[in-house]
Amino acid sequence: MYRMIPVFMALAILVETTFCSLAVAVEQPVYKDYFSDEALRVDLIHTGTRGKEYFGIDELVAEPIWPGTRVHLIDTTDFGKYRFRVIDKATKREIFSQGYCTLFGEWTTTKEAADGLWKSMSEPLRMPFPKAPVVLIIELREDSTGQFKELQRFDIDTRSYDIRRDLRHLFEVDKLHISGRDPSVNLDIVIVPDGYAAADAEKLSADGARFAKVLINHAPFNRHKDKISIRLVKAFSRESGVDEPRKGVYRDTIIGTTFDTFHSPRYLTTTDMKSVREVAANAPYDAIFVMVNSRRYGGGGIFNMYSVFTSDSEYSEYVMVHEFGHGFGALADEYYSSDTGYDEEAFYTKGAEPWEPNITAARTRKDIKWGHLIDADTPIPTPNDPKYADKVGLFEGAGYKARGLYRATFDSKMFHKGLLPFGLVNEAAIEEMIRYFTDGEVK
Repeated sequence: MYRMIPVFMALAILVETTFCSLAVAVEQPVYKDYFSDEALRVDLIHTGTRGKEYFGIDELVAEPIWPGTRVHLIDTTDFGKYRFRVIDKATKREIFSQGYCTLFGEWTTTKEAADGLWKSMSEPLRMPFPKAPVVLIIELREDSTGQFKELQRFDIDTRSYDIRRDLRHLFEVDKLHISGRDPSVNLDIVIVPDGYAAADAEKLSADGARFAKVLINHAPFNRHKDKISIRLVKAFSRESGVDEPRKGVYRDTIIGTTFDTFHSPRYLTTTDMKSVREVAANAPYDAIFVMVNSRRYGGGGIFNMYSVFTSDSEYSEYVMVHEFGHGFGALADEYYSSDTGYDEEAFYTKGAEPWEPNITAARTRKDIKWGHLIDADTPIPTPNDPKYADKVGLFEGAGYKARGLYRATFDSKMFHKGLLPFGLVNEAAIEEMIRYFTDGEVK
């Protein structure tokens, strides 16, 4: 998610940390026992309104390779508003799971959804290709308890002849930063462009190279350069630019990005996730950037779906990295003074603990996610005073709320736009995700 936020510059301390981990005790399946080298994409249609959500299968698609982890098959991060689980039908064993968020899930917190309007959005889920039939279970995290509940399940026969195995879009791919590691122990990032016409080919390549350098040189990614690859799919649109509905501007682009999402002028997204994944499938990918050819300020980020930014705004480099904090790092927005298109009480239920690793409703050291990092002489809650700018604390104001939710630092890249680091707690969450994709041995 992304909203316009005030310009602010501040000093912040940057500390390398490894306190987050994937240490939850789970007996992981052996990859080769259950999966082939391909990936299976289940293209869903997510439809409904607030309190009523349903899924239908649009299509099953085999992608050429599974580039993701072959070790952490059962997701132990506990990140995401949604989760899908894959059960081997014969043995009843869970063999894969992943937490994620959706644009549809955000839409359910809007006034339109509260008023009963129904919408539908495309929503692909991807897994390593099961060798045998499986059950796909889709779950939603309950706001009040933080626990997942089942929404729907599907039987999937992975031996079926009607699973599509062709790529509908074939494009050239630029290798912007390549680690040389096998994709199964590498973080593979793909940049999908939108609003670049054929005449913009030179600009597309230059923009991709520029932003790859921005990310790879920003902490904590700069500490893991040898485990990260970034590629650009050179996919062209029929027209340059992006939709701006408030201005009556519409462009014919390959994945249909648009400003004014949920009536928020600077929220830039696409509801056509199927097209995003079709383009992305030209390269191995664990995480997707959508780079939009526009001078306008805006963007968006949805965990384990995509991170969107524009190419030529004054703040494009900041927006790119900030949105990757959402789309890859599972981080929440830490600001609270800007308007959003959400019903904020529906987005974060009063009294409930948010699942994101960088905000909390807790007020006691033992319950605060990062409580062990707070110095004994730092007050809890911590005053919003610059004298605590170099401290981890409990600063009130986060997740679009001035009261009741707290962040770990006085300032960070998830709080204000500008030349700021992520901060200690945020970097630790990002590094947890890097380890998720890069730990283990090639199998």
